[in-house]
Amino acid sequence: MMEPNDLSVISVLADMGNGEVKVSTDDLPKVSGTDAPQSTNKRIIHWDTEWHWDATYSNFSNQALGGHLVLLGLNNAQQNWDESPYKILDWAAKQNAVKGFAHMEYLNDRIQDTLNCCIPLDYPVEAALGTIDFISEDVYGIGSPQGGNYNSEAAINAYYKLLNCGFKIGLAAGTDFPCNDNEPLGKLLTYVKVKDQLSYDKWVQGIKKGNTVVARNGHDEFIDMKINGKYGPGDEIKLSNKGTVTIEIKWTSTKETTGRIELVSNGKVIATKEGTAKPGAPLILKTTQPVTESSWFCARRMDRAEHASHSAAAFITVSNKPIRASTKDAQFFVDWINNILKNIQPSGKWNRYFTHDLDTVQQRYIKPRDIYKKIAAESTKE
Repeated sequence: MMEPNDLSVISVLADMGNGEVKVSTDDLPKVSGTDAPQSTNKRIIHWDTEWHWDATYSNFSNQALGGHLVLLGLNNAQQNWDESPYKILDWAAKQNAVKGFAHMEYLNDRIQDTLNCCIPLDYPVEAALGTIDFISEDVYGIGSPQGGNYNSEAAINAYYKLLNCGFKIGLAAGTDFPCNDNEPLGKLLTYVKVKDQLSYDKWVQGIKKGNTVVARNGHDEFIDMKINGKYGPGDEIKLSNKGTVTIEIKWTSTKETTGRIELVSNGKVIATKEGTAKPGAPLILKTTQPVTESSWFCARRMDRAEHASHSAAAFITVSNKPIRASTKDAQFFVDWINNILKNIQPSGKWNRYFTHDLDTVQQRYIKPRDIYKKIAAESTKE
């Protein structure tokens, strides 16, 4: 199954949640911190886990808000029920796992007041508290007839909002097999830059550091971003004062493809180039940009209104100041958390998900809300 998209690494995620994957009792013991015996020198197969107790699946004994957690680099795993995802993140942190929310494409660019199976409701909460390392998009790739059911750009917009608030979160992608069994593994994939020989640990640590590019059409294309000739996704450049940087974006493709490459900074497209990339003839965008405040930069290749490939962010820090790129985005997360607090109070429609320790849960949400309020006050742009 790794061969159609020539995958070097796959994370096979045992179900440590509600047991929707029926063989989870067989799968969970395979999470050992070592590569699976089916691995070869060209293909690494490694067991890790996904935790979920879907809020809308009434056919299971328990339900939870929060979302689906992907936990990478674990040494062991077992089915673990809790009403709050943060307790699972605490458990995973004790194993030095790389932790993130999946299914970001279930978002819709609005305050989330209705639920579905997989909505990552707690992603801004845990990002502010520093308990997650990455967010991930998944399910269907570019050109899939099922793609209309999911919002790929809402996933990216959520990523931009976190970056605008100063959080250095990694970006990943996955196929979400078998929920998506209409495409080969790796139609959505994560490229990770590693040094020297590839290993699973280096791969997941690269996701944590943000040394990634995601693609939604397998290995058909790659987008490379270099700042000042050497810095790329996940890197941080420190400037003592404002200045300028040179940026090159190179889009390579295994087949002749027409599209648009864009440079995004602090949530806005600041440079673009349309054209065709084909084998041996990449499309290249070169630009010089002023940097007057701490900022982030991403490269993306657009296919109509959707990203086909997208880099994680690189960061430029000016005078050691944090990125504060949008009052509006910080306030969006304040409103997001206030909506959760409203709905989980005793009279709220989501209160039933918390049968004990409601006061503790509420405090868990109040702390990141106050962090976003502070960020909003510190931000220099609307």
